[in-house]
Amino acid sequence: MHNKWKFDFKPSFDLAIPGEDLAHDPEVAGVMDICRDLHILDRTLVSDDYDKALDYLGNILPMKVHAVKSGAEVFTWKVPKKWVVNEAYIKDADGKTIADFFLHPLYLSSYSIPFRGDLDKQELLKHVVTNPDRPAAIPYHYHYYKEDWSFCLPYNVVKGLGEGPYNVVVDTRFESGEMKVGEWVVPGQSRESILLSAHLCHPGQVNDGLAGVALGLMLMKWLASSPASHFTYRLITHPENIGSLCYFYKNRHLIPDFKGAVFLEMLGNRNHLKIQYSRQGNTVIDQLMELAVAHNEKPYGVGAFRKVICNDEININGPGINIPCISLTRWPYPEYHTSDDSPDIISMGMIKESLDTCKRFINMLETNWYPARKYTGNLFLSKYGLYEDLNKDDAIEQILLAFEGDKSVLEISQDLDLSFDRVAKYARRFYEKGLVDLNYSPIYREREGSCPEPSKNRLNRQGVIDLDMEDS
Repeated sequence: MHNKWKFDFKPSFDLAIPGEDLAHDPEVAGVMDICRDLHILDRTLVSDDYDKALDYLGNILPMKVHAVKSGAEVFTWKVPKKWVVNEAYIKDADGKTIADFFLHPLYLSSYSIPFRGDLDKQELLKHVVTNPDRPAAIPYHYHYYKEDWSFCLPYNVVKGLGEGPYNVVVDTRFESGEMKVGEWVVPGQSRESILLSAHLCHPGQVNDGLAGVALGLMLMKWLASSPASHFTYRLITHPENIGSLCYFYKNRHLIPDFKGAVFLEMLGNRNHLKIQYSRQGNTVIDQLMELAVAHNEKPYGVGAFRKVICNDEININGPGINIPCISLTRWPYPEYHTSDDSPDIISMGMIKESLDTCKRFINMLETNWYPARKYTGNLFLSKYGLYEDLNKDDAIEQILLAFEGDKSVLEISQDLDLSFDRVAKYARRFYEKGLVDLNYSPIYREREGSCPEPSKNRLNRQGVIDLDMEDS
């Protein structure tokens, strides 16, 4: 598919692409505001700062919060306690501060247990995490499921440490709390739902997690202000991994309604878009997202399930849930899991391209109809203002033969080697002339039967997102 632009994913691939100033674009500006305002919060699994971030997002667009108490068994997982940091620092023998949690949350590994004491350099280094590849940056580390403590220091700082002693204080505590998942819903004409997912954790970082949340929220605002859709759209934001499990634990009754899911991750850095396919590998969700990305006419990457980036697709598309889930990402990027992952690395151009790609994907979902003819025999095209010179292009003749209601716009476009947009435009034109029903599920005709009754799942004339798609 689209060999001109497609390339196989290379794990080491990293190419900076210049962005542009799009501060005048309200959606791009909205993403940037969220990234700047929530960047430095200690958004870890169960914490006050995570809750503050969720409250902030709820003030932009009202949401529902699903809460699961600490200690609750969620499938095979257990919800952790809330982590509270009173103070945490390292000072050298002269009282100079080497690290302080309140200067940057990454200085202290998330969920570190309490400790106080004076340590020499060698003892201290047993509890220090550093990253020589980003020598001036603070790395990201955590102790979610192992009782331990550590500080994260830039490699340049570690190199300059003297023999000590160092005064180390980790004043933390664990208390009962609630893991919270925010959910925004834009109802459609059908219960059939599309899930968008992004994680809100990863303290002191932007592109990893937060940018996907912000972009997803702008998509939901756009959907909420658009004409009624067929599908219901749900965006969830949550702590990585266990958070999405909490959502399904609380909403098991919704699982059969989901027809597909997209995990939004790392979409603001200067790199090409990449699609990680669903576990199934070739669903409508996979194919339409690839068409949407290819429409940008730029190189893009693809990879198999769990072979590009690993996130909550293992839950969404995993055992017992198994909703086809693709990931859209710009992984990798050199600032990953460090304090360099700040608003400064977010490209407005890349955010705009990501938003436009997701909108196009949604528009294609909404117009992937099963057109079912209401005419018999060869169609008198001129009568309906549909005539085209068949000597130059017989596409419309092939189209009128294809609108039997058993194949989608996507399938017809593949069968006839036409663009999705062109087939969808034909379907709309035929519909506007009263020549077809536009259904969202296939129908099958008896060979000698007359035209079937219109499907109950057909398109509502007043309820379609208006598209402005180009012929190609």
